[in-house]
Order: sequence, then C-alpha cells, then structure tokens
Amino acid sequence: MPCTEKNILQREGTSNLNRVLQALSASYAQPDERDTADLLLFAQRYAAYLNYYKPDNTPDGNWEALMKMDISVTLAVLIKTDIRAIADYKKLLYKKISLAETEADVKKDFRFLFDCIFTLVKIIDDQYKLIPGDLDFSTTFKNVITLKMQSAFLNLFKLFNDFKSNGWIDNISPALDSDAPFVVFNANDFDITALSADWGTPPVDPIITLPSFPVVKDNIVHIINHNIFNAQIDILWKGISEIITAAAQLFEQTLNSFPAHTPHYALFISFIKLFRHAQDQLNIYTKRHLDFYYKDTLLLANKPAVPDAAHIVFGLQKNIVKHLVKKDTLFKGGKDSTGKEITYALTDDIVVNTATVNSIQSQQIHPVSGDLIASLVAASEDGQGSDIKAVDKSWFTFGDINKSKIAQPGFAIASNLLFLKEGARTIIIAVRFSEKLEGLTPNLKTPFHWFKGRLTAEKGWHEIPGIDLFLAGTSGSVNTFLFRLRLSPDDPPVIPYAESVHKENFAAGLPVVQCILQQDADNNLPYQFIAGKKIQSVTLSVTVNGVKDLALSNDTGTLDAAKPFKPFGDFPDNAASFYIGSKEIFQKELNWIDFNTEWEIKNGPGETQPSLSNARYLRQSNWNTSYPVSTLNRLSFAVPGSFIKAKPDFTANEILNANTKEGFLRLQLQSSAYSLFSHMTKIQSQLNSITLTENDNKVTFSTGEQPPVPAEIFLNNFSIDYAATATISFTDSDSVNNHLFYHITPFGFAEVHPRLISTDNNTEPGEKITLLKNTVHSGELFIGLDNAAPNLVINILFQVADGSSNPLKNPEQLKWFYLSGQNNWKSFDKKFIIDYTKNFTQSGIVTITLPDDINADITLFKKGFFYIKTAADANCDAVCKMIMIQAQAARVTLLQDETKQIEFRETRPASSIAKLVNSDAAIKTISQPFDSFEGRIKETDDHFYTRVSERLRHKQRAITIWDYEHIILEAFPQIFKTRCLNHSGFYFKGAAEVFCENYPGHVTIITIPDQKNKTNINPLRPYTPIGLLQNINDYLITIISPFVKLHVKNPAFEEIQVDFKVKFHDNLDESFYIQLLNDEIEKFLCPWAYDSQAEISFGGKIRKSAILNFIEERTYVDYVTCFKMNQVISRNGSVHTEEKKDIEVAEGSTSRSLLVSYYDEQTGVKHIIQSPATCDC
Repeated sequence: MPCTEKNILQREGTSNLNRVLQALSASYAQPDERDTADLLLFAQRYAAYLNYYKPDNTPDGNWEALMKMDISVTLAVLIKTDIRAIADYKKLLYKKISLAETEADVKKDFRFLFDCIFTLVKIIDDQYKLIPGDLDFSTTFKNVITLKMQSAFLNLFKLFNDFKSNGWIDNISPALDSDAPFVVFNANDFDITALSADWGTPPVDPIITLPSFPVVKDNIVHIINHNIFNAQIDILWKGISEIITAAAQLFEQTLNSFPAHTPHYALFISFIKLFRHAQDQLNIYTKRHLDFYYKDTLLLANKPAVPDAAHIVFGLQKNIVKHLVKKDTLFKGGKDSTGKEITYALTDDIVVNTATVNSIQSQQIHPVSGDLIASLVAASEDGQGSDIKAVDKSWFTFGDINKSKIAQPGFAIASNLLFLKEGARTIIIAVRFSEKLEGLTPNLKTPFHWFKGRLTAEKGWHEIPGIDLFLAGTSGSVNTFLFRLRLSPDDPPVIPYAESVHKENFAAGLPVVQCILQQDADNNLPYQFIAGKKIQSVTLSVTVNGVKDLALSNDTGTLDAAKPFKPFGDFPDNAASFYIGSKEIFQKELNWIDFNTEWEIKNGPGETQPSLSNARYLRQSNWNTSYPVSTLNRLSFAVPGSFIKAKPDFTANEILNANTKEGFLRLQLQSSAYSLFSHMTKIQSQLNSITLTENDNKVTFSTGEQPPVPAEIFLNNFSIDYAATATISFTDSDSVNNHLFYHITPFGFAEVHPRLISTDNNTEPGEKITLLKNTVHSGELFIGLDNAAPNLVINILFQVADGSSNPLKNPEQLKWFYLSGQNNWKSFDKKFIIDYTKNFTQSGIVTITLPDDINADITLFKKGFFYIKTAADANCDAVCKMIMIQAQAARVTLLQDETKQIEFRETRPASSIAKLVNSDAAIKTISQPFDSFEGRIKETDDHFYTRVSERLRHKQRAITIWDYEHIILEAFPQIFKTRCLNHSGFYFKGAAEVFCENYPGHVTIITIPDQKNKTNINPLRPYTPIGLLQNINDYLITIISPFVKLHVKNPAFEEIQVDFKVKFHDNLDESFYIQLLNDEIEKFLCPWAYDSQAEISFGGKIRKSAILNFIEERTYVDYVTCFKMNQVISRNGSVHTEEKKDIEVAEGSTSRSLLVSYYDEQTGVKHIIQSPATCDC
C-alpha cells in the first residue's frame, strides 16, 4: 500500500467524553433505584393486596383507597407518566402497522394506539378528580385540559368512532398490548361519560376526510401519516407534558412543606424519608464491591492531592548584598476554601542578591525576506516601547516579524583620513571580500543605493541619504564593494567624534563614517545575504579639492591668504621659502598634493610662475625629505610610505615656529631674479647708462630706459587638492591604529579586528571579519543585568504564555551565551545553566551562574551592564510568547498535612504569597506575580475506578492503540482527545516532512488539547503546544517497545471555504449580515469551537448540499446562487499550496486530518460571500 493511501483502520480516537466506562460508576446499576414517587406508588399498589378487616374481624375490601387519597400520591402518578416512552411506543405501533401482513394485525395495532390514548386520558382525568380544588395546581390542571387538550381529545374520540364504524378498529379480540409503557384497557370499553365535564362533548363533523381505499391497511396507513391526525396526538402529548412538569414542581413542595396531609400519610411520608438512608446504604453495594476488589484485594489507592507550586520574587533590604534563604523556609499562603491557613515551602536553597534585569532586547532574521528586525524594548507591542495590547500582556520573545522595526545594521570606520573640514570631498570605501558574491554582477556605471551614510559633524551626525555603491570584480563575479560618499563645499566639516555631540559611545578622538544598510529600500540588499560574507580588506580613500584652511608663512612672517600675498616675501633671494602647514592634510597617508595657484609676477623675468626647487617636508624638526614638484604643481607620492605622515592632530592649524617638528611643507624659490641684489644691479645698470651732453652751452641729462621697478611674486589665490589612502588591515596585530573598523548593530557597535576575537573554545561560532555583523542565529534575546558580578548565581523567572508557541514547528533547542571582554559572545558551560522552562515552552526559572570572564566594559550594548543572550537557530516561533522576565525568583510548593486535612483544593491567585511565616530582617519584599500551577486535587473514586480499570488492561505498557490513547489521557489531563495511528509516521523529503500511512514500525499520536480556560488556543485550530507534545513523547518512550519509532504530532487542519452569492431580504444591512452569515457558517462547520459539549471528529465528510441547506434556512437569506465549496488542504499564509475546488463532498485527505472552517489570520478572510446576487445562474 503506497504512502498516499489512508490507513485501512479508521477510528475516531478516544476523548475524555467517551473514555469513561459507565459500568464502573457506582450509580450505574443500583440495587434499589426507586425514588420517593416510586415508593409511594408501590405502597398504593401493594395496599390493594392488603385486606381491610372490620371490628368483627371480617374482610371488607383493601387498603388501596386509603393509600391513594393523598395529594403526593396523585402527583406521583402524574410525574411517573413517561411521555417519551409513550411517544416511542406510538412510533413502534406505526412501524408495526406499516409492516403488518394481515388485516387483523393492522386493525389490532391500530386499536392499540387508541388503547394507549384513552387509557392515558383516563389516568389524567382520575388524578384531576383527586386534586383538591383549593390548590392553584387544580386551576392550572383545568386550564390545560379545557384550553389545550380538550379539542384534540374529542377529535380523536370522534375519529375513533368513525374508524370503528368503517371496520378499521379491532372490536373482537380482547388482547391488550404487552409492549405498552403502562397498563392499558381496551379502547372499545372506554366510556367518555365517566370523564370530568371539563373534557366536553365530541363534535358532530369529522376533522378529516376518511380515505376509501379498497384495502383496509392502505386506509389506516394513510391515516397515521395524515398531518391533522398526528397533530391531534401531538397536542394531547404536549398538554400532558405540561401537566407533568407542573406536577413535578408541586410534588417536592408537598413532601417538605404541605400542611394538609392526613396524619397517617404524613407518618408514611416520614417513613419513606427515613427509608432513604437504608436505601442509600444498599445502593453503595456496587461501590463497596469495587473498593473491595481494587483497594482491599489489589491494595490500590486513590492518588493523593498533588501540591501546587508558585514562583515568588525576593527583594533585599538596603545595604544587603547577598542573603541565603534556606530550603523548606515557610511562607504564608492565606486560607484555603475550607478556611484553613496554608503554607508554602521553598523547594531549594537560594542566595538572594541585588542583581536585576535592566533591559530586554531582541533581534530576529525575517524568515522570508532575510531582513534583520530588532526590538529595542522587547516587552512591548511593536518592540519600540508601545503598550502591549494582549490581554495576558504577552509579547513575542524574539520580536514580532509583523510589527517590530526593521533594524539598521551597518559598519563604521573611524580614521583620521576622515578629518575633512572643507572643500569638495569624496570618500571611497573599497571593501574586498574573501570570496565571490554569487548572484551579483559587476557594475561600475550605475550605482546602487543600498546604504545610507552618516558622518561626524559639528552639530551632530551629518546624514547622506544614499551612498553610491558600485560592484567591482573580475570574470563576471563581484568580490568588491565600492562605496562613494560626496560632500560639497557647502556641507559641514567632518570632525572627530565627540560624545557630547554625537552620543553613540564611540571612543573619542577620530572622525567616524557610518554606512547603514537600508533594509526598507526598494530592491534592497538582503541582510542575511551579506552578513556572513568574510571580508579581506577595507581601503579608505579620500579626495579633497579646495583646502584653504592652511597655515601659510615665509621667511619673514605669517601670510594672510584671504587676499593676494607674496609667498616668498619682498625681494626674495634664491632659496627663499614658502611654508605651508595643514593638520588636516599632513597627518594622512597622501597619494598626491595639487597646489591650486593663481600666480601674478610683476616686473619679473618674463615667466608666468616662479621656478621652484623640490618641496621638502618637515619631519622631526628637519627638512630632510625632498619631493619634486611637477609642472602641474603636483606632489606625487606614488611609492607607498614615501610620505611620512604627522601624528594625528585635530586642533586648529598653527604657524611654523622654532618648536614645530612636523606637519609643514616648504617650497623654495629657485631663482635670484627677484632678489634685492638683482634689483640693485638693475638700478646700477640704469645709473651707469646715464649720459651728459653739452650742446649750445646746454647740458642734456639722458637716462635711457625708465627707472627699474622691483620684480614681485604674488599669489592671488591659493588652495590645495589632495588624495590620501589607508588600508585597514585585519592581519596587523598592532593595537595602536588610526583606522578602525566597526560593526554597527541595532543596540551598539563593536570594533572588528582579529586581535579582538577570542580564541577560546566556547566562543560563539560564525565568521567574525565581515562587512556587517554576522547574526548566526535566527533569533536572539538579550538580557542586561544590573548590579551583577562575575561568579554570581542568578535565578531568573521566565513567565511565558502557555500554548503560544507555533505548534507546527519542531521544538527548538535554545543556546545560552554571555558577553565577555572585547564584545565576544561565549557559550555557557552546561553546568552554569539550569533551565526549567524546557526551552521557553513553559514558565519556569533559569538558574544562571555568571562566568568569571563576563564583562560589562562593552560597546555592543549599554556599558556597565552584564549581558546574556539566548538564541534559536531556526524556529523563533517554536518558543512561547513571554510575559515577564524577572530576577531573584524561587519556587515554593504547598505544604500538605494529612492530619490537619490540608491539601490542594484550588489554585492560589497571584499575590496570595507575600509573607514569611518567620520574618527575616534581610528580606524586604516577597511577591507572587502569577497564579500557582501544577496542583491536582485528590483523586475522586470515579476517576480512580476508571484509572485502575485501564491500568489493569494496559499494565502500563503501550502496545495496542487502546493502550496509547488511554495512557495519554490519564497522564496528561491537558489533552482532551487523542488518536493513535498504527503503521503511520513521518519522513523527510528534502526539507519537507511527509506523512505516510503505510510505514511499518512507526506509530503516530495525534492530540487535541482541552480548550477550557485556555486563552492562547485558536478554537478553530486547537493545536497542542509543542512543549506538551515533547512531554508526551518523552513519557511514552519509556513504556513502548524499543523497536517502535514514535511520532507525536498535531492534526492536519484542512479548511472548508464556501464561495457564493446571496440575496438578503429587503431593507437589511448587507455588511452586517454578511459578517453574521460568515460567523454562522463557522459555527456550523466547527460546533466544538463554541460548544464545550460538542466533540471534534477526525476525518468525517462535509457535503456541499448540507452547507447550502443551512444557509438557505437562515431567516435573513432570500436566496443563494453560484454556490461552490472548496477544500484547502494546505496553504502558506494566504497562498493555497494544495486545494480542491468546487467539490460536492469534502473528506479529510489523511487519517490525521480535521475539517475546519476557513480563516486567514493575515487577511481576516473567511468565506467568500457576495451580495447582492447578480448572476444569471
């Protein structure tokens, strides 16, 4: 048989409703089951056999008249009239008539019907006559007869005579029916005149036309199927039922508070009440028999009460750092339901300390998009601090993927290269990955804007909305990200980080750039795609155009570049110096420097700019490094390290002085044409050219050319362009570095460098040298502890919302870590964690011993607190929602005392336990934040009989299907129903889990939880929490064959969705009635979700016609068209992965399937109802 076929053994399973064997109940079959009315009627009948003797000792009748004259007897006769048995008897007679083979049998059975009717009327009338007229019941009795029963009875009497006249009634045989529910007489002997006058006289005209078939049976069958005939009988039955109901109420009154009893009957009633004690003793015979066998012979006993437990939280007095509270310390629990003082005892020693839970944060990788979502305040509705809307105040442990804010992970670089005060600035960050990035294509033309930038500015962080990102690589593969950030001259200066301004806890001293992944951008880069990729190097390059904030001077003093100036001074000699200083420029690893000059040479030697010698850089107070200046006014430092940078200094520029050691460049004039000597030489030459000429006694003075003017060198405008580069090495072990790489997380940051990565064996696995911090777990919950210390033992209460985990996921094994120095997460040693929550599937205490290397000097979170985290590798929703996380918790249990009859009777509400029996000065507060749990009352005898009966059958070994189901229901009261499927199990096909119903050696258990008092169970899909499923599995493993492969699973809920158009009656609110109709269809398909007495059924069938008929019967529905029924077998969210459309009959596709009403939690869609109906079909 293939896996796709159903198990041939189709059963309903066992529930708490059908588990109990009724025969084990002590009241199931009692030796004397007579009640008071039965005893009164017995006495009446028995009196008929007792002779009454006159004074002369001669018989004179019997005692019957004496014993039936009391009102209680009369009422007893009425209430013991079983109208249901009479109605069933009527159905039996109708069946006999229909199946009768002879005319005589038909007539006789037809007469039996009237035997019953007339005898019943006679009984009612006899009791009516005995009712005292002064009772209100007499008036009620009369009104029922005259207003309700009279007409029907008289019509039936008239019909009887008509039937008799036609020969349809047997008037020959005197036989009476032994199947009648009471003693009847022959209807032919009925005398209507003997009845009370209130019954009236028969009508003259018949109420129905008598048939005239040739065969008598056909006529009688026609009569018994006639609506009018049956209506008369039903009216009569209803009247009698009304009388019986009223009589039952009065009967109890007459037994307890009726003063008109005759003395002898009052004495008899007293005897009957006393007789009840003897009767009760007799009726416990069944119980005594069971007790003898189970308790005396087998020496079994009722299970004692199981004490309840509670979690309490301690608070210490001031100045108390640690305090021991010993095991068995007693706490006051108030009074129980019987008024007795109860106490609770501490289950284990606890050293209370001052540690508290200061912060709770979480992050999770979205299972579909791969985005990182973060909750800065985990205990809130949206993860950002809003009020929780859930009634139980629960919140998603790892964050709500639908409400939590998308995180802003990124990276940051702190470097002196980023000290960029002015000009047009371009920052290039080249990130080279160790491996090719599959799925990306090189693109150096069109930038992506997956990241946004932030730079440290004077007034805070300067935002850059979209960073240009280019993809570089070789051979069609990407291995490098090129980030380009541009700043215009109008953008603010980039300055070193200052905590008072930027407030993000970076170490002060270096400018910082942050690149933040924009996860909410269109066509974004998925966080999960890039986070785990190892990077090889990060190269930071800056290019700046137009630096004017310079310290300029020459041999004669400082220079003001705000106006044209003489860089070499007046009459500069050869080797005259022009000094250029800039703390921004010369502390960087320069690639080149360009001098933007606007030379103006006046009266010079004909050159457009002066000749300059090699530039020299001041290093350790010596001008010992020479750099040639190109014709393009560029200094090039092509050889890495050829320029020896100055120490980082972010203060204002200073003028060169005798104490200056570095940070200046010297340009020297390579010409003497501008010197004073050159100018004086020109003057001398001019003087030498002067001549005196005498002519006609006149002397003429001739100078030749004009007097020489000094040659001057001016710079009308001067600025510097430069480029610098630095590579962040992840192999350099030097701890002193001006270029730092950081991971930006939703809660802080961490410097990234191999020297900071712990090499301990318990360090959290995963690649550390990455562009974005690698989140190796699907979900992480971070807990910040205040007032803690290494080696401290902390007991933390994790209160979860029971049943709130995703029951379709497999249990998740949580991992625990602590944050050590250098922001390294390290796993706890197993001996340091004691988890009573079973991976957050139930409320409990986790005892944590903080390791000696836990560190509060961290940057990933708020500094000064110790952080621990618990992480889920895959299924974040496989853990329950959280309600509270609180430190200094302990567990106490009820102290039961058999001698004082103190035992568990009821759950103790929150805040019941708040005081010690013997006060302790060190303890300031004791609180019980939640109700107690785990308590079970003492086993009742009925449950004891059931348990022992089952135990004797399965012998605490799960072998048969019956064994599995009954063992589970006994061991786990949280389960309402279970079904065992033999030769069925699950196997993996790829990542999918497949259910196979032909799998020898495998057994599958399907469970349905008890929904009473459960707030986290979806009534339409009652899933069992995975923690409970695991508990069931662990329990059964110990009592089954080692060769059995066990699977404990939830049902497969297959949904029924109807699609139709409807026309409501006129003047009805369509939107309201569409919603009402949706709800009513849901109740029709899932009655057990609304009625605790309705039982949920596995498999089953639902016919389209049944749903259609139900809809058409709604009073507000006019008509329905285009009706279709679809069966959704499986779906992923709103996407139906497997379904059957427009079917006539829906049937569960597997033996573990349950048919339920359709409801999409994401969209709120139930059934598809359109109104008004506009189609033509």
